Amino acid sequence: MLNDAPRQDWATPDYVGKHKYFISNRNIAVLKVSHIVSIINKDSRYYLAGFLNACVMASLMPVLSLYAYRYLDATATELSALLGGYALSSIVYAFVIARIVERFGKHKVGLLAISFIAFVALLVLANTKNYALACFVILTLFAPFHASTSLLMGEAFRYFSGVKVHQVNARLMATVSAAWVVCPGIAFYLVEYIGFSLFFYLLSALLPLLAGVFFILPTGNTSAVSAMPHKYDVVEKRDMANAANDVNRIFQHEGKWHWRLFVPALFFAVVSFAITLYQHLLPVYFVKQSLPVSLVGTIFMVAALLEVALIVRCVNLLSRFSYHQLFMAASACGIAFFILLPFSQSMFYLFTLQALKAILYSFMAGLGVNLLQGLFPSRPTFGAVLYQNAFAFGMLLAGFVSGAVVEYFPVAQLFSFSALLMLVAVLVLVLGKRAFHVASQSKAHGSFKG
Repeated sequence: MLNDAPRQDWATPDYVGKHKYFISNRNIAVLKVSHIVSIINKDSRYYLAGFLNACVMASLMPVLSLYAYRYLDATATELSALLGGYALSSIVYAFVIARIVERFGKHKVGLLAISFIAFVALLVLANTKNYALACFVILTLFAPFHASTSLLMGEAFRYFSGVKVHQVNARLMATVSAAWVVCPGIAFYLVEYIGFSLFFYLLSALLPLLAGVFFILPTGNTSAVSAMPHKYDVVEKRDMANAANDVNRIFQHEGKWHWRLFVPALFFAVVSFAITLYQHLLPVYFVKQSLPVSLVGTIFMVAALLEVALIVRCVNLLSRFSYHQLFMAASACGIAFFILLPFSQSMFYLFTLQALKAILYSFMAGLGVNLLQGLFPSRPTFGAVLYQNAFAFGMLLAGFVSGAVVEYFPVAQLFSFSALLMLVAVLVLVLGKRAFHVASQSKAHGSFKG
């Protein structure tokens, strides 16, 4: 019966044409899907690298003061020297490494080199309890790792088109925030229950993985997709430069250019000083109050979760409020947070107060770069660098001062110095109100007021 069925003539022109049509469409679809998957995979390498890189920093930085205070048995002066020296050396290393890498265009080589050096540094720290050696290793071998985020974003800027790089930068910052949500709590738990030696071994095991991700990052020369819009970016950057040059001439003619940049930078440095000092003092506060130190990381995690949610949404407030008004509100929350913090040792109370700290930090992180880039439109990268350096300078001051605060301030007043710094920040806002004014941005970015 099967043999009686009509036979299909596979060689007819009509069938062959249809067959080729279907094959052609299938091949096009496969190529499109593979191309999209390739782009996603290449993009995701940057996000994975940003997350792993932030995990290293978010694991070590919160426990650094506890490491010196408990594991190395450092005095208050030695604690200040270590924290302040690390902040200073990291700023210097970041500046020098960035200049060298930008000059030769070897971002990936720089990332691999500082990852290997940091790996060696963590292995040494895992095998010593000598303060002098640990301080030397942290200041000379691990401090260069601070430049890794800048190098990663520099490589992303070379790889992605001018339009897409803004989205990539935002997502990279989101991965950094995600790391600060997860890692501090894990770090405090590990150092509490397995000790610092094993903690450093585990952290060092993350660096070869990070170096591998750095190695497979797509570079600027391999991206055909990002190369297409460059000719349009040249025209856009030329027009932006011409408009920005006019703005710069006006500032220079009126003698206000440096003032317009110095006042916000000073404000961010003071706020960073207050926040970083709090982060250094909180573990010491828990030790002196006989509270479970492992919960410090959980507190940082809760605050980071709130901060991530607010960072994403605070930009929308610029359609109704000015930068100056939002920073005043954030500063008021910061003053209230630092004053109220020592009033109770209840865990519920301490966790609830993190909402105030989240408002303070999220407004600075979510609006700070936008403000400085708006004040200096001809060099938006410089605006971002100025913001980061202002925060780094505040971290430097906090590192040097934290030991003296532990030494001379009673436990109930450990955070009063941070509250005083926030009052200074409010004074900067009041006296330099005009420096926080930014002209309205394009409709694509909404209405931004100063």
